[in-house]
Amino acid sequence: MHVQPAPATLGEALRRAAQRSGSAQALLGDFAPLSWAALAGRAESVAARLGAWAAEDETRKAAPFPHPRAHAVVLEPDRDDVVVLLAHALAGIPLLPLHPALPEADAQRLADRAGARRLSVAQCLEPAPAAVPGGAPTRAVQAGDDLFLVPTSGSSGEPKIARLSHRAVLAAAAALTERLPFAATDRWILALPLSHVGGLSVVTRCVLARRPIVLVPRFSPDATWSAIVRDGGTRISAVPAIADRLLAADRHGDLARLSLMMLGGQAAPLALRRALADAGVPAVASYGLTESCAAAACEAPADAAQLLAGCGTALRGVSMRIAGEDGRALPTGTPGRILLGGAALLAGYAGQPELAPLDAAARLDTGDLGWLDEAGRLHVQGRRAELIVTGGEKVVPGVVEAALREHPEVRDAVVFGLPDARWGAIVCAAVEGPATLRHDPTLPALLATLLPPWARPRRLALFAALPRLNTGKVDRRGTPALAAAALQLWPAPARGCAGAPVSPAPRRQ
Repeated sequence: MHVQPAPATLGEALRRAAQRSGSAQALLGDFAPLSWAALAGRAESVAARLGAWAAEDETRKAAPFPHPRAHAVVLEPDRDDVVVLLAHALAGIPLLPLHPALPEADAQRLADRAGARRLSVAQCLEPAPAAVPGGAPTRAVQAGDDLFLVPTSGSSGEPKIARLSHRAVLAAAAALTERLPFAATDRWILALPLSHVGGLSVVTRCVLARRPIVLVPRFSPDATWSAIVRDGGTRISAVPAIADRLLAADRHGDLARLSLMMLGGQAAPLALRRALADAGVPAVASYGLTESCAAAACEAPADAAQLLAGCGTALRGVSMRIAGEDGRALPTGTPGRILLGGAALLAGYAGQPELAPLDAAARLDTGDLGWLDEAGRLHVQGRRAELIVTGGEKVVPGVVEAALREHPEVRDAVVFGLPDARWGAIVCAAVEGPATLRHDPTLPALLATLLPPWARPRRLALFAALPRLNTGKVDRRGTPALAAAALQLWPAPARGCAGAPVSPAPRRQ
């Protein structure tokens, strides 16, 4: 029996979906449902308009057409926006998706760095001109061509723009779908921004698997209930903060209708996962980053009820290695640098060709610290660049943040170090939660069971809401400066130390 090879490009995957599942629903939301045939037809029409833009570029530059200029477009999870996204894939024009809430200066800076033309969705949807000077361009899109130019989160530094090829994006989509197989009735709710790889990956995996996408252009709990109850959405991707918000607003048990919730963006607290399980929501943990086209590791659906530590094992085609500073592999259970390999990695950074993201062995240093257990499950600790050295002891902020989030009143936390003349640095925490936490003895008692003395925060700032990026993740870069003025000694000054924080003794040499 002849087996047709997997599609090489996202455009090919869309055309195949239209051929094989033409009348089946593709997009649902606050509009009449769109079938795969109708979606592909609209995208093909818009692709012709995009080809006209590319032809105009050709008349103004000497560069050959095989490398078309990218387009920077503000996108949200709505019908026309998805059409425009897929039209770029068909036309072979790299797409730099921008978040609607991004300040204009930041949007222009990203576009300039990528050398991208700024367009609106409305401009992309305009009819193509009747005649294109020099004839309409023709170009065969290749698997290795850039598909998306995606800004990294920028949560702990200036964002870079990852170049993600058709091949890499489809490899990631296929691997995750193999780990999380679709049932015949599954529909994935898209409530994540299309300006980030988490939202883009929902589109690509649903196109590849020919499964419906339920669109939620502006996230709210009520919009999510509509996507579940009215539109039959059964799966959703969410960062822990959004999952927590949905749980708190779930007055009618609508979340229990989901067949799967995929948690990502940061480590999900065990307390949150237990609360989801109690609410009847099968939730799986995952780990990934922009440079790996979203998830590189993920739990299987069967793992959801077990509430295991960590974020699952590596997906098919992903090699995962824990290395020391010298690059050598570390034994199981030993924390170190997380290195990734495989077909789903970025090709480079747009506008920064001098940055080589992969080493000589084609591995990506994620910048994260973590370890693998005996079962191959990944346990992520946090960013290596944020390491705090206090009294000679190394503290990984992500480990402390995970411990803080295990308290039922802590909604989120950012841990950072402040310079200290005696200890080098002291551990500080900005915590999202009620004001009563400052005097709640159960929080320091919990940390005493989870952390060594030197890793426990000695300064605390409480916030009703921490500043967040448009991904829903906390702004790790901006929070320390905001928290500095609100920091107070915590939990209490040491006896006889005139208000000095309790800190570890220096490490003996």
